[in-house]
Amino acid sequence: MSSKVSGLLAEATAPSLQENLVGPSLRREFPAVLPIMTAINEAHILMLRECGIIDAETAAGLARAVVRIADEGPDSVPLDAAREDTYFNYEARIIELSGADIGGRSHIARSRNDLKAAQDRLRARALALRVLDGLVVLRATLLRRAALHAAVVMPGYTHLQPAQPITFGWYLLGIAHALERDHRRLAECFARIDVNPLGTGAIAGTSFPVDRALTARLLGFAAVSGHAQDAVASRDFLVELIGDCAMLANTWGRMAQDFFVMSSYEFGTLRFPDSVAGTSSMMPQKKNLVVLESLKGRAATILGAHVAAFVGVKGTNFTNVVDGCRDAFRWAWDALDDTIRGLAIADTVVDAAEPVPERMLALARTNFSTATDLADGLVREAGLPFREAHHLVGAIVRTAMDRGLTADRIDAALVAEESRRMLGRAIHLDADVIARIVDPVAVAEERRGTGGPSRADIAAMQAELGARLAADGAEIAAHRARIAAADAERHSRFRALAGL
Repeated sequence: MSSKVSGLLAEATAPSLQENLVGPSLRREFPAVLPIMTAINEAHILMLRECGIIDAETAAGLARAVVRIADEGPDSVPLDAAREDTYFNYEARIIELSGADIGGRSHIARSRNDLKAAQDRLRARALALRVLDGLVVLRATLLRRAALHAAVVMPGYTHLQPAQPITFGWYLLGIAHALERDHRRLAECFARIDVNPLGTGAIAGTSFPVDRALTARLLGFAAVSGHAQDAVASRDFLVELIGDCAMLANTWGRMAQDFFVMSSYEFGTLRFPDSVAGTSSMMPQKKNLVVLESLKGRAATILGAHVAAFVGVKGTNFTNVVDGCRDAFRWAWDALDDTIRGLAIADTVVDAAEPVPERMLALARTNFSTATDLADGLVREAGLPFREAHHLVGAIVRTAMDRGLTADRIDAALVAEESRRMLGRAIHLDADVIARIVDPVAVAEERRGTGGPSRADIAAMQAELGARLAADGAEIAAHRARIAAADAERHSRFRALAGL
C-alpha cells in the first residue's frame, strides 16, 4: 500500500509506527487542537480570498466544510494513523466534504510548519491568559487576608528557628510580592507568545502574495514574526512559559511548606477547616493536609515538564524538527493545565488558612525572637558597639535558657549580671525599656520604613500591591478584549463567506 499523504513515499507508514507513535498522539491531540485549527483555517481562508489567491466559489466551499467540522466536533473526523498527524486527517475530512478540487486548495501558501507554530502560539496564549487570571485572583485573596491579619503577631523564622517578631498579614504580603514578580515574568512572556507565524511556510516563506498582517488581526495576534526560519524553528516562548510557571509553582510551594509546618500539632499556629483536609484509612485521629502536599508536589511536576522541554530542544537543528518542536512539549500542556488548577487550589488554601493568634503571640513572647531588639536597645541606651551588644545578648539568652527562663522574663537584673560578667561593668537599663524591648507586639511595630511589619509599612505595601494588581488586571482585560474582537470579526466574516 502506498502512502496516503505523499506521491513520493511508495509505502504506507509501518503498522507498528501507526500503533505506537502516530495513533496515540492523534487521539491525545486532535480534540484539543480542533478549535485552534478551526480558527487558523478561518483566518487563512479569509486571507486567501481577500488576496485573490482563491476564487469566491472555492472560498465558500472551504468555509462550509470548516464550519461543518467545527459544528460536528472532533468525533466527526475519522482519525487514520496512516495519515501521519492531525493536520492530514483534518485536511482529508475537508476534501471529503468539499471535493478534491476545492478541499485540496486549503493548504495553498501554507506549511504544516507555520500552521503548527501558530497552533502552539494560540494554545499557549489562551493558557497563559488563564494562568494570569488565576494569579490575579490569588493575589487579591492574599491582599484581603493580609489586611485582615495585619496585627496578628507571630514569630518570623530563618533556618526554621525563631528569628524576629512579624505579623501573619505581613507574611502574606511577602508572598503577594513574590507572586507579583511571577505575574510580571508571565506578562512579559505573553508578549513573546503573541506573535503571528502564519505566512512563513516551511522555512523560507511563500511566493504567494499573502497578507500576514491580516491573519494576525483575524487571530488577535499583537505582532507578526520577522524571520521565517526562526518562526517555525523556535518554541522558546513555550519553554519560557513553562519555566515561568515552574517559578510560580515554586512560590506557592514554599508558602505551602510554611503552612504545612505551622499547621502541625507541634507548632499549632495555623488552622484549616476540615473541608481542605483528608484522613487516614487506619488512624482515626488523623487530619492530613494533603492539599498542601499536593501544592508542593506540583512544583516538581511542572518543573519536570520545563526540564523535558528544555532538554528536548537542546542540540536540535535550528529548523522545524519533531523532537524540538513537538515531542519536547509532550508534557507542556498538562503542566500548564496543572498550573491553572494549582492557582485555584492555592487560592482556596490562602482563603481557608486561619492563624491562631494566642499561640503565635505566646511563641513570639517566649522563644527569644526579640533578642535582636535587646541588642539594638543596648546600642541605643548604653552606647555599646553592636558586636559587643550581640555577644552580651547571646550570653543573656544562654543564661536565661539554662535557668529555664523565657524571653519575656529577661529583666534589668539579668542584663546587669551578665554585663558585669562579660564586660566587667554592670549596665543598668530601665525596667520599662526592657519590657518594651522584649514585647513582640512593640517590636513588630518598631519596624517602620524598611519594609517591615509595622502598620505604616503594611498599609504602604497594601496600597502599592493593590495598584499593581489593578494595572495587571486591566492589562489582561485589554488582551482579552483585543482577542475577543478578532474572534468576533473572524467568525462573522467566515460564516458570511460560507453563506450562513
